[in-house]
Amino acid sequence: MYILGIPLKGEICSPSKEADRFAKVFIDNGEIKKIEYVDNRDDLIGIVNFFITPKEEYVFDFLEAGAEPLTTPREEMNINDIVEAFMFRELYSYGSI
Repeated sequence: MYILGIPLKGEICSPSKEADRFAKVFIDNGEIKKIEYVDNRDDLIGIVNFFITPKEEYVFDFLEAGAEPLTTPREEMNINDIVEAFMFRELYSYGSI
């Protein structure tokens, strides 16, 4: 099982500073098992395996906790779009952009 951390503004992935909530998306065998929402970015640190943003931002706190930061291939992606891109390895590593 993987846990994805995604900052959201409404239903769309956004930079953390613009987010109004953060999703913890639990994925098992390619399917979303559940989604939990938290109000604080720090509540994801040490819990998620991947932290996904639409563009680069400060992520060293996630790296130190063992999570891999990834960026989306395009703006305006919702949770389902991101999970699909994650499963098909279409998200970008911070080192590859």
